[in-house]
Amino acid sequence: MNIQEVKSLLDNPDCEIQSRLIEGADGFQLRVYSFIPNNDSGARPVVFIPGWTSVMDGWAPLLAEWANNRVIHYIETREKRSAEISRRIRKEDFEMHRHAEDLRIVVNRLELGSDVLWFGSSLGATVILHGLREKILAGSGAFLIAPNSEFRFSTWQIPFIAAPWWCYPPLIRLFGLPYLKWRLKEPKQYIRYRRTLTQAHLPRLKKSVQANRRFALPAELDAIEIPVAICVAVSDTLHTGGDSHSIADSLPKGSVVEVPSNQYAHEGDLIPDVDAWELESCD
Repeated sequence: MNIQEVKSLLDNPDCEIQSRLIEGADGFQLRVYSFIPNNDSGARPVVFIPGWTSVMDGWAPLLAEWANNRVIHYIETREKRSAEISRRIRKEDFEMHRHAEDLRIVVNRLELGSDVLWFGSSLGATVILHGLREKILAGSGAFLIAPNSEFRFSTWQIPFIAAPWWCYPPLIRLFGLPYLKWRLKEPKQYIRYRRTLTQAHLPRLKKSVQANRRFALPAELDAIEIPVAICVAVSDTLHTGGDSHSIADSLPKGSVVEVPSNQYAHEGDLIPDVDAWELESCD
């Protein structure tokens, strides 16, 4: 999206918006949107990592309000359509540590230092945890929505992994979307996932699935020394709450923040929850 499209999507927030490609690892150019408010609250910058193939439309309600008073750097990971690469992609390009290296390099190029608040969802949250554990990333705290301890694929989903990427559109239409509609209890969450799947870069989606199908976070995350909030949506039936609680329990400074719904976690209502946790845990 160009800057005017972003402004329109966010209903013209009171901030300067910058859009640029920043080189990460392995030759990938990542799309980064920076929101610089005209009335900055002075809070530490947020490094915002959306979920797997996620598009900004789903985060618009949260960004539209947050960008009015806090610096946010929204980084689209390399599996997304916005990333650019001039060579042939490989499965290995989408392994977790490569995502983490991307973030390290981009944050350094933005000259942010380590006094940042990491904010991520799903795959983005998992990448942040992996990066912090491996000392690839540093920060003052992390607020993470429904990180994945592992990426589970049911038996019926195996054809998605084995099939050529050009088979994905009919597979998504015939199996993926009906499954999500059955599994998800929040209509707006289903709409976001439908938009994500129909707009995904399919060759990258396939490689990403192949790269991460056997990934799992270790049971012990005691190497992560900064405060981490694991945000759990009570009604989210796709990301299991048990995983989130187990992750929080394994963190030395981990805590659980429960919110009513997955949609709530994508709207401005979440900001006071983030602020309250950050004030208590990170300052």
